[in-house]
Amino acid sequence: MERVLRRMVLVTVVVTVVAVVVAYVRIVQPWFRRWGATDEELGQRWPADDLLAAGTRSHTRAITVDAPPTAVWAWLNQIGQDRAGFYSYTVLENLVGARMRNADALRPEWAHRAAGETVWLADPSRWGERGRQRLALLEPEATFVMVSPPDYDRIQAGEQASGYWGFRLLARPDGTTRLLTRASGGAVGTPVFDLIHFVMEQAMLRGIKARAER
Repeated sequence: MERVLRRMVLVTVVVTVVAVVVAYVRIVQPWFRRWGATDEELGQRWPADDLLAAGTRSHTRAITVDAPPTAVWAWLNQIGQDRAGFYSYTVLENLVGARMRNADALRPEWAHRAAGETVWLADPSRWGERGRQRLALLEPEATFVMVSPPDYDRIQAGEQASGYWGFRLLARPDGTTRLLTRASGGAVGTPVFDLIHFVMEQAMLRGIKARAER
């Protein structure tokens, strides 16, 4: 009898684990990989997509901001570890030594950006080259796309990049803005990365939204 009960418990545990995994893969992952984005937005081709090989994995997320693109861009344009932070969970970022802090004000000295410059994702003294991206595409109030330094060099040489992380601002007739983010290539598509990236990125989108609407 005891052996039968053990087998029943084991079967129950196995079935539960399988059910959880299936639900995660079929329901949870698809939801957070396209969090907030419409079918139309998912299918839109970005200028940055031309930098990558066809079929590169990506995910797209979006949020509506009750403010014009000018107001949203002002906050997006000053992101960076050495600037305004990423408006996300600094406690989690600092657990890995990012030394992040989020700004709640616009600073004139952070307003200028140029293609090719560095955007620090984490503390340079600890992370070095791994802690930075370079601006590959920059169109004020419209497009902000970053790639790794090696990928930036490949683009300059006329080659394809392995991935990018970018943002687009789309003005709407009612005066609001759709703020979209797309990550492509690299670890995108792997369960652990996608979950961590979602947690941090949705907080960032909400953080920009709150500041721009203030």
